[in-house]
Amino acid sequence: MSAAELLEDLRRRDVRLEADGLTLRVDAPKRAATDELHHALRENKRALIRHLERERQRLEVADRRGLVIKWAREPGYLALHDPTTGEWHEVPASGCPPWMLEDAKAHRRRIGDRA
Repeated sequence: MSAAELLEDLRRRDVRLEADGLTLRVDAPKRAATDELHHALRENKRALIRHLERERQRLEVADRRGLVIKWAREPGYLALHDPTTGEWHEVPASGCPPWMLEDAKAHRRRIGDRA
């Protein structure tokens, strides 16, 4: 099982992990604090810390970028950058409020001005 898969499984079981340097802080409900959990954490500690650190850095970059609304490559769709997850989502422009369409147009103008 990869660190990402293990972390996803732990989050489903309400186990929260936090990396602090080489320390892995664990907040787990009593029902989840089993020998199996302790073994999995011990065996995967370094990989989990690396994964959590990459995730933290990605979210910091996403937060700095903020909400971005632009036209997607697919005609008739907008691409939205979610600053809380760093993910991009494409949504049909026909279902978007007018302010989102204006933001996408403004983004296109700003990019055109730079070119």
